[in-house]
Amino acid sequence: MSTPKTISPQSGARRLRNQPCIHCGKMSRVDTNLQDDAGGKFDPDVAVTWYCADILCNGHDGFWIESQ
Repeated sequence: MSTPKTISPQSGARRLRNQPCIHCGKMSRVDTNLQDDAGGKFDPDVAVTWYCADILCNGHDGFWIESQ
C-alpha cells in the first residue's frame, strides 16, 4: 500500500485505517475534515490527520503521513 497523502479524495480517505504514531509508535486514529472548496463536488477533497491517544506525545495534536 502506498503512503497516504494529507489531502485525499473522500472516497479514498474512507479506506484509510489507524496508523502507528510517528513519534511514539502507539496506534493513532484517523480523522478527515472536508476542505472549504468542497461545495457540491461528487467526491470532495478531505484533509487527513492522525491523532495519537497519548496526551504526552507530540502526535497528540495531530500529525500527517506524507511520502518524501
